[in-house]
Amino acid sequence: SSGINAEWPLRPGISFADTKADMRNLKTTVEEERANLKTSVEEERANLKTSVEEKMTNLMTSVEEDMADLKASPREVMIVSGEEEAGEAGCARVCSGTTGRGTTNWFDYGSTRVKLSVDISDCGFVKVPTVTTSVEGTGYEYELFKAIGLAAVHDTTTTSFSIVVGGSSSSYYPVRGRAASWGWNVEWISVGYIC
Repeated sequence: SSGINAEWPLRPGISFADTKADMRNLKTTVEEERANLKTSVEEERANLKTSVEEKMTNLMTSVEEDMADLKASPREVMIVSGEEEAGEAGCARVCSGTTGRGTTNWFDYGSTRVKLSVDISDCGFVKVPTVTTSVEGTGYEYELFKAIGLAAVHDTTTTSFSIVVGGSSSSYYPVRGRAASWGWNVEWISVGYIC
C-alpha cells in the first residue's frame, strides 16, 4: 500500500499533489515572512543604534557648548593670585561653609593646641583654593580672644584644609574637650577654580 489513507482526498476535489504543493507554498511563505521579519528587526536595531548615537553626539555637543558658555560668561569673582597657576576666569567659584556648633570634631594636637581637618570636597575645586577662616564659638568669648592661630590654615588641597588653634595660657588651652565645650567651630570661605 502507498500509505495514503483510503479516504483520500480529505477535501473533495483537491488532490494529494495539490495539497503537497499548497504545503510547499505555505512553507515558502512562512520562510519569506520570517526573513522579512528578521530584516525588519535588524533594520529597527540599526535605526535605534543610529538614533542613540545621534542623541549622544547632540548631548555631548550641548555639554561642550554649555561649558564654553560658562567659561566665557562674565563672573563677579576675580582671582588675582592663587596657590597654583591661574585657571580660566569663567571657572572661578566661591564656596563657603561651617563645621557647625556641636558637630566639630577637634582633636588634641600636643598639650596646648587642637587641630581640625575640614572637608571642602563638595566645592569641586580642581586647583588648590585660597581659604579664609574664622573660629566661632558659643561659650565665654574670652577664650576666643586668648586663642592663638585662629586663621592659621595649612595643608590645603582641592578637597580639604587643616587649622591648628592654641591658647595663650594654660587656662585657655582648648585641649581635653574644652574647644567643644566652648562651641568652637570653623566658618570658612574658599575661592578657587572648578575647571
